[in-house]
Amino acid sequence: MLSHAINRFIDRQRWLEPVADFLQKVIGGFYKLLGAPGHGLKTFVHGTWLGHPLHPVITDIPLGAWTLAVLFDLIYLFNRSQGWSSAADVTILVGIVAALGAAVTGYTDWNETVDRERRVGIAHGLINTVVLVVYLVSWLIRLTGGSRGLAIVLAFIGYALVICAAYLGGEMVFSIGTGVNHHAWQPVPEKFTKVLLEGRMTEGMLVKAMAGDTPILLFKKGDTVCAISETCSHAGGPLSEGELLGNLVQCPWHASRFDICSGQVRGGPAT
Repeated sequence: MLSHAINRFIDRQRWLEPVADFLQKVIGGFYKLLGAPGHGLKTFVHGTWLGHPLHPVITDIPLGAWTLAVLFDLIYLFNRSQGWSSAADVTILVGIVAALGAAVTGYTDWNETVDRERRVGIAHGLINTVVLVVYLVSWLIRLTGGSRGLAIVLAFIGYALVICAAYLGGEMVFSIGTGVNHHAWQPVPEKFTKVLLEGRMTEGMLVKAMAGDTPILLFKKGDTVCAISETCSHAGGPLSEGELLGNLVQCPWHASRFDICSGQVRGGPAT
């Protein structure tokens, strides 16, 4: 299968590992350097406020814009109308601006990945970075009145590469599960289910229990007992092993934060 062949090819590219190590240190270090504002910025970039990863929302814009640019360039090649060439120039610029946002959100999401997910992700990101550079060069040639033919060829090359990168993005989501909510297939009890005797709970402690096949996180504060999913929605981390921060529980894997009583996401990378 094509996906297996591509994965084997990526696995053989050992040079990707040191590149990934370096980039994760830079990205993680940048947000850490900003302190508390950095955590807030990172949460925003992940899309926690949206309730959905922000990256796939933005990626449709450059893909759509550059698809139109291909169409406009082709029409220009047939009739040589300056209107079509100008339309291609504008749509390429729109794609470049949107691609910058896609790069920021994509690399921020990727920074939390490991193993195969990280390898496919860095290949996806590096190809898209090359695409962005190619389109930027194409647009600058158009802007400065350079060879229109060369600019069009570069744009076509960039479009072919972005399709390849998009395939890898799809591989990450549909084959590996990157960005998929880990609560999606958890069975939820439809009626009150006994999971633990209240007398066995210690106030202020995170306690794991099972409601059928679903792990539940229990927390007792005074006369109130809160229960939320014990599984982090981002990558499946065990919240019972996390840290309690006031009314929040922080995942031990990637520091996503959840309201201890409502289960609502209060900090990314979970969305």
